[in-house]
Amino acid sequence: MTPAGVPSASFATLQGCFAIAPDAMLAVDAEGTIVLANLQAESMFGYPAGTLQGMALDVLVPEPLRHAHRKHRDDYLRRPRTRPMGIGTELLGVRRDGREFQVEIGLSPVATEQGLITIASVRDISETRRVQQAMERTRRDTFVMQIGRLALESRDYERAIQRIPELVCTALDVPAVAILSTDWHRSDLRVRAFTGLSAQAAETLAATFGETRFVRSTFAAGGPDAVTLETLRGGQHATIRANLAAAGFHDVAMVPLFGRDEPLGALVALAYAPAGFDRDKVGFLQSVATLLSATVERSRSEEQLAHAQRLDAIGQLTGGIAHDFNNLLTVVSGNLQLLEMELSAQPQAQEAIDSALRAVDRGADLTRRLLAFARRQPLRPRAIVPQPLLEELGHMLRRTLGEAVAVDVDCATAVPDVYADPNELDTALVNLALNARDAMPRGGRLAITAREIELANADNEWKLPRGQYVAIDVADSGTGMPPEVQAHALEPFFTTKVSGKGSGLGLSMVYGFVTQSGGAMAMDSRLGYGTRVTLVLPVADNEPGSRRELPQAAHSAEPPRHATILVVEDETDVRTIATRFLRAIGYDVIAVADAREALDTLRAQPAVDLLFSDVVLGSGMNGVELAREARRSRPGLAVLLTSGYPGAEDRQAADNRLDGFELLRKPYRREQLVSAIQRVLEGG
Repeated sequence: MTPAGVPSASFATLQGCFAIAPDAMLAVDAEGTIVLANLQAESMFGYPAGTLQGMALDVLVPEPLRHAHRKHRDDYLRRPRTRPMGIGTELLGVRRDGREFQVEIGLSPVATEQGLITIASVRDISETRRVQQAMERTRRDTFVMQIGRLALESRDYERAIQRIPELVCTALDVPAVAILSTDWHRSDLRVRAFTGLSAQAAETLAATFGETRFVRSTFAAGGPDAVTLETLRGGQHATIRANLAAAGFHDVAMVPLFGRDEPLGALVALAYAPAGFDRDKVGFLQSVATLLSATVERSRSEEQLAHAQRLDAIGQLTGGIAHDFNNLLTVVSGNLQLLEMELSAQPQAQEAIDSALRAVDRGADLTRRLLAFARRQPLRPRAIVPQPLLEELGHMLRRTLGEAVAVDVDCATAVPDVYADPNELDTALVNLALNARDAMPRGGRLAITAREIELANADNEWKLPRGQYVAIDVADSGTGMPPEVQAHALEPFFTTKVSGKGSGLGLSMVYGFVTQSGGAMAMDSRLGYGTRVTLVLPVADNEPGSRRELPQAAHSAEPPRHATILVVEDETDVRTIATRFLRAIGYDVIAVADAREALDTLRAQPAVDLLFSDVVLGSGMNGVELAREARRSRPGLAVLLTSGYPGAEDRQAADNRLDGFELLRKPYRREQLVSAIQRVLEGG
């Protein structure tokens, strides 16, 4: 029975039509046997005249495709109809000599006296396809040149990178393209530029491919140079497919962006249809990725350079003013303390003096934070046992952050000692905790954990030398930061808080302290999911030669009898304050302005028990040189040095002891000065 809608014709009519048809024509019965073939078909497939008739149609199909071809033929016979094949997709035929070539086929069913016959009109499009492919490659090469000029010649890298996804979309005729990359201090990938995606789809893409570990594992040494959904393997394949389908896509092509043997990111193209990326499209993406890698690397280098220049500028600025500023604070603080002693019976005056002294402390702390960010703050590192430090910090934070913030501390006793300045480490962790509290206005969870990590080679995500380190994580469940805020979070004075609620130096100070301590810092924050800051610090070697803090023993206010102190200070007001402090306590004081006068005084006054000198004395000898010279003539002389900032002319003061001389930082309180004087006299 002839299916409805199928035309009828005699076999003789078909033979006549085949003889005059310009295209290759084949007639095939329901069993897949060729019952009629014209000369054009025999010539196309390389068979002698009259030999195709009676053969199975499968001989004209490449062997790997024959099973699928039979299935398609059976499906067609169940519902025969006129239809084109091979338009927009690749169909292959095979010649008698085994060479494969691309074809387009038109199918038409015809009812004859011999039964249902399928007429196939076959065209060899291999040459046409080669021409099309050559034209397409030329077109894409033009796009590569355009992207290359944009990426490598543009002065505005960010604007250039934002335009590249649109050009790639146009070149490949795909709906969406995204560039994932890291900045110079983050380890996770972020969507840096995209087109054809909603903001939510871009976030899904970042979550899917958002770890450099994924890029490392996918494109490991000896692995593929690119992947599509068809070639991607591993446990994440199903998750990636589901995430793409949720965003409306069914294929992906991803090529890595590598720089200096580390993943900088990936170029990702998305398609609506499965198998949307052939070899040519992937090759084009690889060419663009090579250009992008150079662009991202240059952009990162410029970010690093700009950050280093900002850091150096702030360091030079702070270093230039720190000594003078701390001298001013010493004068202000000293006079306030003198007033405090004289007006001890007036509560209102005491309240005003206390307020002014707190302002002095904030000024000194601001200078210290700037120095810490610029990595010029003098550090006194020693071995720190992390568990008691973190446990004590946890107890303090539970009292100060309030009941709305749950503080969890997790540090095993097996975590090794950290080599760092304990005061600066404590300050850094408190800064991070306060930032976390501010990010949780309705309360939440703050987790502080410590663990040991081993960096086996120099090619690690922290860019640190090989060795043992301790990683301290401070994580909150707060509001998190969007990428544009996180990109600037480590810059000095950058803050999202309202005016007067923050200086913008907290994270900057932490970053400067960790870097100066030989460690590294990473930050992972996502809007709505909280923030995690990781500090990586070196493990202490615990050898006998390791430096230790000088003991800060308490001393009574009663000075030794008949102690004479030589004060050397080139700033008149500071010299006056020190002199008044010491005389008020009961010391005999001789005050001079420079090193030469001090040496003359020491020769003339053998009764001097202690030399108290500023390190920076203007022209001539500095305080360290003065102390050395004084010790040569007076070996038993006690020495105490003071300084507002260990700058370029004061580099020897980077440690708390300078050739055995103790250092007192400005601005100092009266009790700190007395304690240091007594400690040095007793030790001298």
